[in-house]
Amino acid sequence: MGLFHLNWADGCDRVWESTAMAAGRRPFPMPGAKPQYARDRTFHLHHIRLEIEIDVENKRIAGSSSLTVSPVVEGLQTIELDAIELTIRGARLDSGEPLPFEVGDKTVRVRLPEPMAQGRRATVRIDYEGTPRRGLYFVGPDDAYPDKPTQVWTQGQDQDSRYWFPCYDYPNQRATSEVIATVPERFFALSNGRLVETRHDPGRKTKTYHWSQEQPHVTYLITLAAGEYVEIADSHDGVPVQYYVPPGREEDAKRAMGNTPKMMELFNELIGLPYPWAKYAQITVADFIFGGMENTTATTLTDSALLDARAKIDASSDPLVAHELAHQWFGDLLTCKDWSHAWLNEGFATYFEALFTERHLGLDEFRYELFRNARIYLGEESARYRRPLVTRVYDDPIELFDRHLYEKGCLVLHMLRYVLGDELFFKAVRHYAQKHRDGFVGTEELRQAIEEATGRTMEAFFDQWVYKAGHPDFKVKYTWDDETKLAEVTVSQSQEADGDTSVFHMPVVIDFSWDGGSKSFKLQLEEQEHRFHLPLDQKPLLMRFDPGNHILKTIEEELPKEMHLYRLAHDDDVVGRIRAAGAVAKTGAPDGIVALKRAVLDDGFWGVQAEAARALGSVKSTAARDALLECLSVQHPKARRAVVAALGEFKDEAVAEAMARLLAEGDESYFAEAEAARTLGKTRSGKAFEPLVQALERDSYMEVIRTAALDGLAQLRDERGLEVAKGWAQYGKPEMVRGAALVAAAKLGEEKKETVEFLTDYLRDTSLRVRLRAADASGRRLLLIHREYMCLPPVRLCSSAASSRG
Repeated sequence: MGLFHLNWADGCDRVWESTAMAAGRRPFPMPGAKPQYARDRTFHLHHIRLEIEIDVENKRIAGSSSLTVSPVVEGLQTIELDAIELTIRGARLDSGEPLPFEVGDKTVRVRLPEPMAQGRRATVRIDYEGTPRRGLYFVGPDDAYPDKPTQVWTQGQDQDSRYWFPCYDYPNQRATSEVIATVPERFFALSNGRLVETRHDPGRKTKTYHWSQEQPHVTYLITLAAGEYVEIADSHDGVPVQYYVPPGREEDAKRAMGNTPKMMELFNELIGLPYPWAKYAQITVADFIFGGMENTTATTLTDSALLDARAKIDASSDPLVAHELAHQWFGDLLTCKDWSHAWLNEGFATYFEALFTERHLGLDEFRYELFRNARIYLGEESARYRRPLVTRVYDDPIELFDRHLYEKGCLVLHMLRYVLGDELFFKAVRHYAQKHRDGFVGTEELRQAIEEATGRTMEAFFDQWVYKAGHPDFKVKYTWDDETKLAEVTVSQSQEADGDTSVFHMPVVIDFSWDGGSKSFKLQLEEQEHRFHLPLDQKPLLMRFDPGNHILKTIEEELPKEMHLYRLAHDDDVVGRIRAAGAVAKTGAPDGIVALKRAVLDDGFWGVQAEAARALGSVKSTAARDALLECLSVQHPKARRAVVAALGEFKDEAVAEAMARLLAEGDESYFAEAEAARTLGKTRSGKAFEPLVQALERDSYMEVIRTAALDGLAQLRDERGLEVAKGWAQYGKPEMVRGAALVAAAKLGEEKKETVEFLTDYLRDTSLRVRLRAADASGRRLLLIHREYMCLPPVRLCSSAASSRG
């Protein structure tokens, strides 16, 4: 599952969005949370057959769910299924014999005529109907949103299939499935597997689509998405590849999904198993609550993944598309046996999207993507909570789908690659996938597969990186003794030592370079402090700890200033240059500002340009401001956007005039233009209000300009902005803009009692994201964490780009 992306240009994927983030770290489990273990099974599930009719006008479904089962142990007589908020009309065997049943709050229990012997099978049919609030969603136009498409789509993960059909809703059983869906005749309906037939009933004006998934999968992966679509046909190695989008979005679809065959080719190679299903379809839907969902053979994507030509300048949907495709192996073919091991799904998918970046865009982009993944994880770890990758203590599985699961899981896999080397790592991945295909996995299955494939004992690695929390916080100090020609490098670990975090044992490379030479040392870290004396031919110009940035960590480096300056200009590792930019900025020295300006304008990689701009912004001096103003001419749109954002650190008229001019003249990048609006507001200039209000009239991809303009108004603190924000929060305005308007109104009216009342009215809005924003803005987010209040799962809204890692 890919989490929702709000802004696809930065690459900071799947960011939890909350303006009410708790101050300081708290324990991960919610109060009262208890350990969760895999569910017991009383029967084997062999096949699921859904026959449903979709009543779009009344937002209802009706039909039957037939489950073919056999006993786990002798004497099965009661079959308990998950079913919530569904009306059960009857139960019977496939022979037609009626069966007694009992409906509970969350289950339906069906009693068989007699105890079943082992080895026998029975098919139990449940007839039902309902108006689902979760699991299956109806989207359509109304007076305020007349252009919204009419669509129906499902979302089963983690345990929401039970809201739209009676089922066994836990990921420790696999079954084949059929979905036979009757929809309005103008609709296309997509589901898992192979399309068996399509029937048209002109009298009822309906079409019935019969899909058959002939390879077993788990219940949460069963899907249905229906609406008015066009198909774009592609293929890879004989496998049909299809993209389904609303009419008129064909070119946007190619921009978003066109690299899918290349991804399939790479993943086939790395995993050692050809794409394992009958087809691969991707369908975009409106109002999707996540970025994407890896339903077997039929991924659902948010329609925000569709990029217009201007958005494509500095945005990409490749990471989201690659993430969901990787799940077809990791999550669908190999499924975590209980949710505590969900990092095996999401960590692998996140790492494989990075592996596509490595192959498709090169090493610099790959390393920068992992650097940003680390930054995202570290943000959650420092500001919210720290937890082991594998933990059983939670209330709802959705709580686990966080920065640890995705980003840290990805980085743990990368460290395994570092420790084992490429050859052994990918050998282990191929063995793991082959051994457990069509099965269930926990973390121990991965560890054992690695050991079997490589001969390496991995218990210590998994203990510290998976079963315990945290990461090393390194302090590295370098000095040079010219007399002995020894470099002294002191490495200490300063992280808190508690039950979950201790001293990390890892191999590390320390290398040195000078004019005409270099030397590298591979060392083992296993103490809280090491002092290494390393012989060199001459005094180095550069010392690097962990070149390539393979280890997940924080690091403070005590190096000579001239070494930081040299590294910023000459290190061949992008992360090294980025770290140097931060260190140079801390000096605030004139030569450092010159060096940072040069990096922004001349570095060969946009990520270093962007980080150097950020570093200049942190200096907050007049010289740094002037340097950034000169850097507005930088060509790469992502770098230019970073320059504009960095200028937001300066509250003066020179910056305000530059931002107003950029807004007036426009920019080829939506995102640079949006950032100009935000920075203009931060200047608090008396001339900022009118340009920001004018910016609210501009259409843009994912409403990035309007949302930034509202943020700019909030930063401006002009009281006239309050009524403007309230107006943009009204029903009928774009959903993303409404949420931003509520946050702006909260900031602009924070001293007014009526503002709280205004925000409270939106806690029952029909839009999930608007409710979340209202909760954040009113300081009542905790009230909405309870899922029954929300009527939908808590959603991690993402504030970043698909050019990284949903």
